[in-house]
Amino acid sequence: MKELQSLLSSGKPLFITIDGFRQAMLTAFPLNGKTPEKPEVKSAFGMTKDEMITYLGSHTWYQLESHLALLDIQKITNQENTTPITLTDEFSDEQLPDNSIAYHRVFGTVMSDSYYYFSSKQLQSDLLAAEANPQISCHFLHINSPGGEAWYLDRLSETLRSCEKPILTFYEQMCCSAGYYIGCHGQRIYAMTQNDYVGCIGTMCSFYDFEPYFAKLGIKKVEAKATKSDLKNKVFDDLRKGKDEQFVKDILDPMNAQFLSEVRSQRSKIADLPDDTPVLRGETFYTSQAVELGLTDGSKTMVEAIVETATMGREYTEAKNLKTAVYNI
Repeated sequence: MKELQSLLSSGKPLFITIDGFRQAMLTAFPLNGKTPEKPEVKSAFGMTKDEMITYLGSHTWYQLESHLALLDIQKITNQENTTPITLTDEFSDEQLPDNSIAYHRVFGTVMSDSYYYFSSKQLQSDLLAAEANPQISCHFLHINSPGGEAWYLDRLSETLRSCEKPILTFYEQMCCSAGYYIGCHGQRIYAMTQNDYVGCIGTMCSFYDFEPYFAKLGIKKVEAKATKSDLKNKVFDDLRKGKDEQFVKDILDPMNAQFLSEVRSQRSKIADLPDDTPVLRGETFYTSQAVELGLTDGSKTMVEAIVETATMGREYTEAKNLKTAVYNI
């Protein structure tokens, strides 16, 4: 919880929807003033409480949540599909069946490095491990995120772009801002329903100024700067006073340019759109509009998306084997 509190009170640039920001604020700073220090471990489908505690000895809390979600998905997939398909979050396990699918879950607020929330750094590590594992043939990005922290997404994007194995992005409810920054790297992108929304491609900064409140409590801020430190924190001080020009120009605009460039490079229909088109100015769209604009490729059920991912993986493996055979002639 402290990780989220630190991010939201830092003034760092965010790739996030306004609804996502409100939800994150209420989670980090609940109205009753009480934040749980540590979630309670409870038994769930596929794992006993003791198994979960053991799992947490070598994994983060978010990885545990993702693993439990994966167990549920595997149950559904096995019930509805006759052909065996293996999804895995054990990315370095070379005992997996051939053509296994790497399952990457991007849920909730995006953080650069976190124990309780999705971590961009952890996803980067997972992608590299799956790429190095010959038993894994493709990646399945499962997204339900309003976005979050902007920092480190440029490095994560480099890793996503460098993946040789195919990537399919499947999102439910929302794939917005930082969530789409990640999801746009799928060669195919699908929504779960016609009522999921996607986009919010843009950059913002939002925080609360508590100085007037503290002043009413009689708490006076005292600050002094060295003679030659007149520019220290000036950009943020000006922002707090309502003068945002330099902050927007020097911080938000460059990060937003990176974001737009990344999306244009990954989605061909968006690449040549003019800069003033709504999709590149932070607008959000439901599935039918998103398909027309090129943000997504349609809607599928979870099982349909997984089956298509498996097909992409088999095609990748067959093409790679054929290429190797040709070189060995």
